[in-house]
Amino acid sequence: MASAGQNCIPFIVSTTLDKPDSKTRKLIRSHVMRGKNTRKSRQNRESLRNLESEDDDELACVLATPRMIASELSLFSYGVELKPYMLDLIYRAFTVVKPSTYTLQAITASGARDDLFRFSNLAQDPGMLHSMLFVAQAFYDLSLGTSYGRVATFHMTRAIVYLQQRINNRKEATKLTTMAVVTSLAIAAIMTGDIEAAQKHMDGLYLMFELRGGVGSLAEGNMIVHKAQMIDLGLAMGTGSTPRFIQGEVSWSPQIARGSTTTRFPELGTIHSQLDPKLLNIWADIREFSRAANKADETGVKMSKSLVSQFSTSIPYRLLHLQFDPLSLPELLRLCMLAYVKNLLVKIRSVGRKMASLANKLEVALRAQQFFPETSCEMAELLLWSTFVAAISIFDNFDAGWLQVLMVQTISTLGLGTWTEVRGVVKRFLWIDMIFDQPGMQVFEWISRGSLTP
Repeated sequence: MASAGQNCIPFIVSTTLDKPDSKTRKLIRSHVMRGKNTRKSRQNRESLRNLESEDDDELACVLATPRMIASELSLFSYGVELKPYMLDLIYRAFTVVKPSTYTLQAITASGARDDLFRFSNLAQDPGMLHSMLFVAQAFYDLSLGTSYGRVATFHMTRAIVYLQQRINNRKEATKLTTMAVVTSLAIAAIMTGDIEAAQKHMDGLYLMFELRGGVGSLAEGNMIVHKAQMIDLGLAMGTGSTPRFIQGEVSWSPQIARGSTTTRFPELGTIHSQLDPKLLNIWADIREFSRAANKADETGVKMSKSLVSQFSTSIPYRLLHLQFDPLSLPELLRLCMLAYVKNLLVKIRSVGRKMASLANKLEVALRAQQFFPETSCEMAELLLWSTFVAAISIFDNFDAGWLQVLMVQTISTLGLGTWTEVRGVVKRFLWIDMIFDQPGMQVFEWISRGSLTP
Protein backbone atom coordinates (compact mmCIF):
# COMPACT_ATOMS: atom_id res chain seq x y z
CA MET A 1 0.00 0.00 0.00
CA ALA A 2 2.73 2.43 0.85
CA SER A 3 4.54 2.00 -2.40
CA ALA A 4 1.35 2.32 -4.40
CA GLY A 5 0.51 5.47 -2.55
CA GLN A 6 3.89 6.97 -3.25
CA ASN A 7 3.49 6.31 -6.95
CA CYS A 8 -0.06 7.64 -7.26
CA ILE A 9 -0.44 10.24 -4.53
CA PRO A 10 2.40 12.77 -4.79
CA PHE A 11 1.58 14.64 -1.57
CA ILE A 12 2.18 11.53 0.57
CA VAL A 13 5.63 11.37 2.09
CA SER A 14 7.64 8.96 4.17
CA THR A 15 8.87 10.38 7.45
CA THR A 16 8.39 10.43 11.21
CA LEU A 17 6.43 12.83 13.36
CA ASP A 18 9.56 14.32 14.87
CA LYS A 19 10.94 16.17 11.88
CA PRO A 20 10.37 15.93 8.12
CA ASP A 21 13.25 14.35 6.22
CA SER A 22 15.10 16.25 3.49
CA LYS A 23 12.93 14.82 0.70
CA THR A 24 9.78 15.82 2.50
CA ARG A 25 11.09 19.28 3.26
CA LYS A 26 11.94 19.74 -0.42
CA LEU A 27 8.42 18.62 -1.43
CA ILE A 28 6.77 20.95 1.04
CA ARG A 29 9.04 23.83 0.11
CA SER A 30 8.22 23.42 -3.58
CA HIS A 31 4.51 23.19 -2.74
CA VAL A 32 4.60 26.37 -0.70
CA MET A 33 6.71 28.33 -3.18
CA ARG A 34 4.70 27.33 -6.26
CA GLY A 35 3.40 30.53 -7.87
CA LYS A 36 5.40 32.90 -5.67
CA ASN A 37 8.14 35.24 -6.82
CA THR A 38 11.75 34.17 -6.63
CA ARG A 39 12.73 36.60 -3.88
CA LYS A 40 13.76 34.63 -0.81
CA SER A 41 12.07 35.50 2.43
CA ARG A 42 13.40 35.13 5.93
CA GLN A 43 10.27 33.31 7.07
CA ASN A 44 10.58 30.53 4.51
CA ARG A 45 14.13 29.83 5.56
CA GLU A 46 13.22 29.27 9.20
CA SER A 47 12.93 25.69 10.29
CA LEU A 48 9.80 24.06 11.61
CA ARG A 49 11.60 23.37 14.88
CA ASN A 50 12.13 27.10 15.38
CA LEU A 51 8.49 27.70 14.60
CA GLU A 52 7.35 25.29 17.30
CA SER A 53 9.42 27.14 19.88
CA GLU A 54 8.03 30.58 18.99
CA ASP A 55 6.16 32.43 21.72
CA ASP A 56 2.41 32.18 21.39
CA ASP A 57 2.19 35.96 21.14
CA GLU A 58 3.98 35.94 17.78
CA LEU A 59 1.67 33.26 16.42
CA ALA A 60 -1.56 34.69 17.77
CA CYS A 61 -4.29 35.81 15.38
CA VAL A 62 -6.05 39.09 15.86
CA LEU A 63 -9.40 37.37 16.36
CA ALA A 64 -10.08 36.37 19.95
CA THR A 65 -11.84 33.06 20.64
CA PRO A 66 -15.09 33.38 22.57
CA ARG A 67 -15.08 31.57 25.92
CA MET A 68 -17.93 29.31 24.87
CA ILE A 69 -16.05 27.99 21.83
CA ALA A 70 -12.86 27.49 23.80
CA SER A 71 -14.81 25.71 26.52
CA GLU A 72 -16.36 23.31 24.01
CA LEU A 73 -13.01 22.58 22.42
CA SER A 74 -11.53 21.75 25.80
CA LEU A 75 -13.92 18.81 26.12
CA PHE A 76 -12.17 16.96 23.31
CA SER A 77 -8.82 15.20 23.37
CA TYR A 78 -6.91 16.21 20.24
CA GLY A 79 -3.69 14.32 20.83
CA VAL A 80 -1.77 17.59 20.44
CA GLU A 81 -1.40 20.60 22.69
CA LEU A 82 -3.86 23.31 21.66
CA LYS A 83 -2.10 26.64 21.93
CA PRO A 84 -4.11 29.87 22.14
CA TYR A 85 -3.48 30.80 18.51
CA MET A 86 -4.76 27.35 17.46
CA LEU A 87 -8.05 27.96 19.28
CA ASP A 88 -8.32 31.26 17.44
CA LEU A 89 -7.74 29.53 14.10
CA ILE A 90 -10.34 26.85 14.87
CA TYR A 91 -12.84 29.55 15.69
CA ARG A 92 -11.88 31.40 12.52
CA ALA A 93 -12.38 28.27 10.40
CA PHE A 94 -15.95 27.79 11.62
CA THR A 95 -17.04 31.44 11.70
CA VAL A 96 -14.98 33.33 9.12
CA VAL A 97 -13.47 31.10 6.43
CA LYS A 98 -16.59 29.20 5.39
CA PRO A 99 -18.96 32.21 5.25
CA SER A 100 -16.32 34.22 3.40
CA THR A 101 -15.64 31.61 0.73
CA TYR A 102 -19.03 29.95 0.36
CA THR A 103 -21.18 32.62 -1.29
CA LEU A 104 -24.60 31.12 -0.52
CA GLN A 105 -23.87 30.41 3.16
CA ALA A 106 -26.07 33.22 4.46
CA ILE A 107 -29.21 32.06 2.66
CA THR A 108 -28.80 28.28 2.91
CA ALA A 109 -30.31 26.24 5.74
CA SER A 110 -27.87 24.15 7.77
CA GLY A 111 -27.85 20.38 7.51
CA ALA A 112 -26.74 17.53 9.75
CA ARG A 113 -23.68 16.97 7.55
CA ASP A 114 -23.02 20.60 6.80
CA ASP A 115 -19.45 20.83 8.09
CA LEU A 116 -16.45 18.92 6.81
CA PHE A 117 -14.70 19.90 10.04
CA ARG A 118 -16.68 19.09 13.19
CA PHE A 119 -15.28 19.11 16.72
CA SER A 120 -15.77 15.37 17.08
CA ASN A 121 -14.00 14.66 13.78
CA LEU A 122 -11.11 16.92 14.71
CA ALA A 123 -10.68 14.98 17.94
CA GLN A 124 -10.37 11.71 16.00
CA ASP A 125 -7.47 12.78 13.83
CA PRO A 126 -4.72 15.33 14.54
CA GLY A 127 -4.04 15.37 10.80
CA MET A 128 -7.52 16.77 10.23
CA LEU A 129 -6.94 19.32 12.96
CA HIS A 130 -3.70 20.53 11.36
CA SER A 131 -5.25 20.60 7.89
CA MET A 132 -8.05 22.81 9.19
CA LEU A 133 -5.55 25.08 10.94
CA PHE A 134 -3.64 25.29 7.65
CA VAL A 135 -6.78 26.26 5.71
CA ALA A 136 -7.74 28.92 8.25
CA GLN A 137 -4.27 30.49 8.42
CA ALA A 138 -3.76 30.32 4.64
CA PHE A 139 -7.09 32.08 4.14
CA TYR A 140 -6.10 34.77 6.63
CA ASP A 141 -2.75 35.29 4.92
CA LEU A 142 -4.41 35.57 1.52
CA SER A 143 -6.95 38.07 2.85
CA LEU A 144 -3.97 40.34 3.61
CA GLY A 145 -2.80 40.06 0.01
CA THR A 146 0.17 37.79 0.73
CA SER A 147 1.00 34.16 0.05
CA TYR A 148 0.61 31.91 3.04
CA GLY A 149 3.52 32.07 5.46
CA ARG A 150 5.32 30.05 8.10
CA VAL A 151 2.37 29.32 10.41
CA ALA A 152 0.30 27.94 7.52
CA THR A 153 3.36 26.07 6.24
CA PHE A 154 3.92 24.49 9.63
CA HIS A 155 0.36 23.16 9.85
CA MET A 156 0.40 21.98 6.25
CA THR A 157 3.56 20.03 7.03
CA ARG A 158 2.01 18.42 10.10
CA ALA A 159 -1.12 17.52 8.16
CA ILE A 160 0.96 15.81 5.47
CA VAL A 161 3.06 13.94 8.04
CA TYR A 162 0.02 12.60 9.89
CA LEU A 163 -1.57 11.76 6.56
CA GLN A 164 1.45 9.65 5.65
CA GLN A 165 1.00 7.59 8.80
CA ARG A 166 -2.58 6.80 7.86
CA ILE A 167 -1.77 6.03 4.24
CA ASN A 168 0.80 3.46 5.32
CA ASN A 169 -1.95 1.59 7.17
CA ARG A 170 -4.44 0.01 4.74
CA LYS A 171 -7.32 0.20 7.22
CA GLU A 172 -6.64 3.83 7.99
CA ALA A 173 -5.93 4.86 4.39
CA THR A 174 -9.56 4.87 3.28
CA LYS A 175 -11.23 6.13 6.46
CA LEU A 176 -13.42 9.19 6.13
CA THR A 177 -11.13 11.22 8.38
CA THR A 178 -8.18 10.46 6.10
CA MET A 179 -10.19 11.42 3.03
CA ALA A 180 -11.33 14.61 4.77
CA VAL A 181 -7.69 15.66 5.26
CA VAL A 182 -6.99 15.20 1.56
CA THR A 183 -10.16 17.09 0.67
CA SER A 184 -9.17 20.01 2.90
CA LEU A 185 -5.71 20.16 1.29
CA ALA A 186 -7.35 20.29 -2.13
CA ILE A 187 -9.65 23.10 -0.97
CA ALA A 188 -6.68 25.02 0.40
CA ALA A 189 -4.82 24.61 -2.89
CA ILE A 190 -7.77 26.07 -4.78
CA MET A 191 -7.98 28.95 -2.29
CA THR A 192 -4.37 29.81 -3.02
CA GLY A 193 -4.89 29.41 -6.76
CA ASP A 194 -2.60 26.38 -6.96
CA ILE A 195 -4.65 24.40 -9.47
CA GLU A 196 -1.84 21.92 -10.13
CA ALA A 197 -1.57 20.96 -6.46
CA ALA A 198 -5.36 20.70 -6.16
CA GLN A 199 -5.39 18.31 -9.12
CA LYS A 200 -2.76 16.10 -7.48
CA HIS A 201 -4.71 15.98 -4.23
CA MET A 202 -7.82 14.99 -6.15
CA ASP A 203 -5.90 12.25 -7.94
CA GLY A 204 -5.04 10.84 -4.53
CA LEU A 205 -8.59 11.21 -3.26
CA TYR A 206 -9.94 9.44 -6.34
CA LEU A 207 -7.60 6.52 -5.63
CA MET A 208 -8.95 6.35 -2.07
CA PHE A 209 -12.51 6.22 -3.40
CA GLU A 210 -11.52 3.45 -5.78
CA LEU A 211 -10.01 1.43 -2.92
CA ARG A 212 -13.33 1.75 -1.09
CA GLY A 213 -15.26 0.55 -4.13
CA GLY A 214 -15.93 3.82 -5.93
CA VAL A 215 -17.78 7.05 -5.20
CA GLY A 216 -21.00 5.10 -4.78
CA SER A 217 -19.54 3.27 -1.77
CA LEU A 218 -20.34 6.26 0.46
CA ALA A 219 -23.86 7.21 1.46
CA GLU A 220 -25.75 9.68 -0.69
CA GLY A 221 -25.34 13.18 0.69
CA ASN A 222 -22.01 12.42 2.34
CA MET A 223 -20.17 15.72 2.84
CA ILE A 224 -16.84 14.39 1.57
CA VAL A 225 -18.49 13.15 -1.62
CA HIS A 226 -20.22 16.51 -2.07
CA LYS A 227 -17.00 18.47 -1.52
CA ALA A 228 -15.10 16.15 -3.85
CA GLN A 229 -17.69 16.63 -6.57
CA MET A 230 -17.60 20.39 -6.15
CA ILE A 231 -13.80 20.50 -6.37
CA ASP A 232 -13.87 18.10 -9.32
CA LEU A 233 -16.32 20.30 -11.23
CA GLY A 234 -14.31 23.41 -10.40
CA LEU A 235 -11.14 21.83 -11.74
CA ALA A 236 -13.01 20.71 -14.85
CA MET A 237 -14.05 24.33 -15.44
CA GLY A 238 -10.55 25.60 -14.81
CA THR A 239 -8.47 23.02 -16.64
CA GLY A 240 -10.82 21.43 -19.16
CA SER A 241 -10.47 18.03 -17.49
CA THR A 242 -13.28 15.46 -17.43
CA PRO A 243 -15.24 15.22 -14.15
CA ARG A 244 -14.61 11.93 -12.36
CA PHE A 245 -16.57 12.12 -9.12
CA ILE A 246 -20.09 12.31 -10.57
CA GLN A 247 -21.54 9.10 -11.94
CA GLY A 248 -24.50 8.32 -14.16
CA GLU A 249 -25.96 9.61 -17.39
CA VAL A 250 -26.61 13.30 -17.95
CA SER A 251 -30.27 14.27 -17.59
CA TRP A 252 -31.04 17.15 -19.91
CA SER A 253 -34.54 17.90 -18.63
CA PRO A 254 -35.04 20.82 -16.22
CA GLN A 255 -34.00 19.89 -12.69
CA ILE A 256 -35.23 22.95 -10.77
CA ALA A 257 -37.59 24.94 -13.00
CA ARG A 258 -41.18 23.77 -13.32
CA GLY A 259 -44.21 24.50 -15.49
CA SER A 260 -44.20 27.49 -17.81
CA THR A 261 -40.82 28.67 -16.51
CA THR A 262 -39.22 25.90 -18.59
CA THR A 263 -40.61 27.20 -21.89
CA ARG A 264 -40.89 30.98 -21.56
CA PHE A 265 -37.79 33.18 -21.95
CA PRO A 266 -38.96 36.80 -22.27
CA GLU A 267 -35.55 38.16 -21.23
CA LEU A 268 -33.95 36.49 -24.25
CA GLY A 269 -36.51 37.79 -26.74
CA THR A 270 -36.03 36.36 -30.21
CA ILE A 271 -32.52 35.19 -29.33
CA HIS A 272 -33.83 32.06 -27.60
CA SER A 273 -34.81 30.59 -30.99
CA GLN A 274 -31.08 30.35 -31.80
CA LEU A 275 -30.28 28.30 -28.70
CA ASP A 276 -30.10 24.57 -28.06
CA PRO A 277 -33.06 23.31 -25.94
CA LYS A 278 -30.57 21.69 -23.55
CA LEU A 279 -28.93 25.06 -22.96
CA LEU A 280 -32.33 26.70 -22.46
CA ASN A 281 -33.28 24.09 -19.84
CA ILE A 282 -30.13 24.92 -17.89
CA TRP A 283 -30.83 28.64 -18.23
CA ALA A 284 -34.33 28.05 -16.84
CA ASP A 285 -32.91 26.15 -13.86
CA ILE A 286 -30.37 28.88 -13.04
CA ARG A 287 -33.04 31.57 -13.44
CA GLU A 288 -35.40 29.75 -11.06
CA PHE A 289 -32.61 29.18 -8.54
CA SER A 290 -31.63 32.85 -8.73
CA ARG A 291 -35.22 33.86 -8.03
CA ALA A 292 -35.29 31.54 -5.02
CA ALA A 293 -32.02 33.01 -3.74
CA ASN A 294 -33.31 36.58 -4.09
CA LYS A 295 -36.51 35.62 -2.29
CA ALA A 296 -34.54 33.96 0.52
CA ASP A 297 -32.46 37.10 0.93
CA GLU A 298 -35.54 39.35 0.97
CA THR A 299 -37.68 37.24 3.34
CA GLY A 300 -35.02 35.66 5.58
CA VAL A 301 -36.44 32.19 4.84
CA LYS A 302 -33.41 30.14 3.84
CA MET A 303 -33.20 27.80 0.86
CA SER A 304 -33.04 24.09 1.55
CA LYS A 305 -29.68 22.38 1.59
CA SER A 306 -30.97 19.83 -0.95
CA LEU A 307 -31.87 22.57 -3.45
CA VAL A 308 -28.43 24.17 -3.20
CA SER A 309 -26.74 20.77 -3.45
CA GLN A 310 -28.75 19.86 -6.54
CA PHE A 311 -27.96 23.19 -8.15
CA SER A 312 -24.23 23.07 -7.39
CA THR A 313 -23.72 19.71 -9.08
CA SER A 314 -26.37 19.33 -11.80
CA ILE A 315 -25.88 22.76 -13.40
CA PRO A 316 -22.09 22.74 -13.97
CA TYR A 317 -22.14 19.01 -14.82
CA ARG A 318 -24.58 19.59 -17.68
CA LEU A 319 -22.84 22.74 -18.89
CA LEU A 320 -19.51 20.92 -19.05
CA HIS A 321 -21.05 18.24 -21.24
CA LEU A 322 -22.24 20.73 -23.86
CA GLN A 323 -20.04 22.00 -26.66
CA PHE A 324 -20.63 24.63 -29.35
CA ASP A 325 -18.68 26.61 -31.91
CA PRO A 326 -16.11 28.62 -29.88
CA LEU A 327 -17.19 31.88 -31.54
CA SER A 328 -20.93 31.33 -31.35
CA LEU A 329 -23.57 32.94 -29.14
CA PRO A 330 -24.61 29.58 -27.58
CA GLU A 331 -20.99 29.02 -26.51
CA LEU A 332 -20.82 32.52 -25.01
CA LEU A 333 -23.94 31.83 -22.94
CA ARG A 334 -22.65 28.41 -21.86
CA LEU A 335 -19.38 29.93 -20.65
CA CYS A 336 -21.13 32.85 -18.95
CA MET A 337 -23.42 30.45 -17.11
CA LEU A 338 -20.36 28.51 -15.91
CA ALA A 339 -18.80 31.77 -14.73
CA TYR A 340 -22.06 32.75 -13.03
CA VAL A 341 -22.26 29.41 -11.20
CA LYS A 342 -18.61 29.66 -10.18
CA ASN A 343 -19.27 32.96 -8.47
CA LEU A 344 -22.26 31.51 -6.64
CA LEU A 345 -20.26 28.62 -5.24
CA VAL A 346 -16.80 30.10 -4.60
CA LYS A 347 -16.10 33.68 -3.53
CA ILE A 348 -12.32 33.91 -3.57
CA ARG A 349 -10.80 36.85 -5.40
CA SER A 350 -8.46 36.13 -8.32
CA VAL A 351 -9.32 32.41 -8.49
CA GLY A 352 -11.39 33.00 -11.63
CA ARG A 353 -8.39 34.24 -13.62
CA LYS A 354 -6.45 31.12 -12.62
CA MET A 355 -9.19 28.93 -14.11
CA ALA A 356 -7.25 29.18 -17.35
CA SER A 357 -9.46 27.02 -19.56
CA LEU A 358 -12.67 28.90 -18.72
CA ALA A 359 -10.96 32.31 -18.77
CA ASN A 360 -9.35 31.75 -22.19
CA LYS A 361 -12.51 30.38 -23.80
CA LEU A 362 -14.61 33.19 -22.35
CA GLU A 363 -12.23 35.83 -23.69
CA VAL A 364 -12.35 34.28 -27.18
CA ALA A 365 -16.17 34.11 -27.12
CA LEU A 366 -16.55 37.71 -25.90
CA ARG A 367 -14.04 39.12 -28.37
CA ALA A 368 -15.96 37.41 -31.17
CA GLN A 369 -19.04 39.55 -30.46
CA GLN A 370 -18.95 42.62 -32.69
CA PHE A 371 -21.34 45.53 -33.05
CA PHE A 372 -22.94 46.32 -36.37
CA PRO A 373 -25.51 48.98 -37.29
CA GLU A 374 -28.16 46.26 -37.32
CA THR A 375 -27.23 44.89 -33.88
CA SER A 376 -30.48 44.58 -31.94
CA CYS A 377 -31.08 46.17 -28.58
CA GLU A 378 -31.83 42.76 -27.01
CA MET A 379 -28.49 41.43 -28.26
CA ALA A 380 -26.66 44.44 -26.83
CA GLU A 381 -28.42 43.96 -23.49
CA LEU A 382 -27.49 40.28 -23.38
CA LEU A 383 -23.89 41.17 -24.17
CA LEU A 384 -23.92 43.75 -21.36
CA TRP A 385 -24.98 41.05 -18.89
CA SER A 386 -22.33 38.69 -20.28
CA THR A 387 -19.53 41.22 -19.82
CA PHE A 388 -20.56 42.02 -16.25
CA VAL A 389 -20.70 38.33 -15.29
CA ALA A 390 -17.29 37.78 -16.88
CA ALA A 391 -15.76 40.80 -15.11
CA ILE A 392 -17.22 39.87 -11.70
CA SER A 393 -16.58 36.12 -11.78
CA ILE A 394 -13.45 35.61 -13.87
CA PHE A 395 -11.60 38.83 -14.74
CA ASP A 396 -11.96 40.30 -11.26
CA ASN A 397 -8.54 41.98 -11.16
CA PHE A 398 -9.93 44.77 -13.34
CA ASP A 399 -6.91 44.66 -15.65
CA ALA A 400 -8.51 43.35 -18.86
CA GLY A 401 -8.39 46.38 -21.11
CA TRP A 402 -10.13 44.61 -23.98
CA LEU A 403 -13.09 43.80 -21.69
CA GLN A 404 -13.31 47.39 -20.49
CA VAL A 405 -13.46 48.61 -24.10
CA LEU A 406 -16.23 46.10 -24.92
CA MET A 407 -18.24 47.12 -21.86
CA VAL A 408 -17.90 50.85 -22.62
CA GLN A 409 -19.01 50.20 -26.19
CA THR A 410 -22.02 48.19 -25.04
CA ILE A 411 -23.10 50.74 -22.43
CA SER A 412 -22.75 53.58 -24.93
CA THR A 413 -24.76 51.68 -27.55
CA LEU A 414 -27.59 51.25 -25.05
CA GLY A 415 -27.40 54.89 -23.95
CA LEU A 416 -26.88 54.08 -20.28
CA GLY A 417 -25.18 56.55 -17.96
CA THR A 418 -25.59 55.37 -14.36
CA TRP A 419 -25.17 52.18 -12.37
CA THR A 420 -28.91 52.21 -11.60
CA GLU A 421 -29.65 52.12 -15.33
CA VAL A 422 -27.09 49.38 -15.96
CA ARG A 423 -28.40 47.31 -13.03
CA GLY A 424 -31.92 47.59 -14.42
CA VAL A 425 -30.73 45.89 -17.61
CA VAL A 426 -28.54 43.10 -16.18
CA LYS A 427 -31.16 42.16 -13.57
CA ARG A 428 -33.48 41.10 -16.37
CA PHE A 429 -31.22 38.13 -17.03
CA LEU A 430 -29.56 35.98 -14.33
CA TRP A 431 -28.75 38.01 -11.22
CA ILE A 432 -28.68 37.51 -7.45
CA ASP A 433 -28.64 40.88 -5.73
CA MET A 434 -26.67 39.94 -2.61
CA ILE A 435 -23.92 38.35 -4.70
CA PHE A 436 -23.64 40.53 -7.80
CA ASP A 437 -24.79 44.03 -6.83
CA GLN A 438 -21.71 45.22 -4.94
CA PRO A 439 -19.06 43.83 -7.33
CA GLY A 440 -21.26 44.98 -10.23
CA MET A 441 -21.11 48.54 -8.94
CA GLN A 442 -17.32 48.20 -8.59
CA VAL A 443 -17.10 47.06 -12.22
CA PHE A 444 -19.20 50.03 -13.32
CA GLU A 445 -16.92 52.41 -11.41
CA TRP A 446 -13.92 50.77 -13.10
CA ILE A 447 -15.53 51.42 -16.49
CA SER A 448 -16.51 54.98 -15.57
CA ARG A 449 -12.94 55.89 -14.72
CA GLY A 450 -12.19 55.45 -18.42
CA SER A 451 -15.28 57.55 -19.36
CA LEU A 452 -18.32 56.22 -21.16
CA THR A 453 -17.18 57.08 -24.66
CA PRO A 454 -15.51 54.40 -26.83
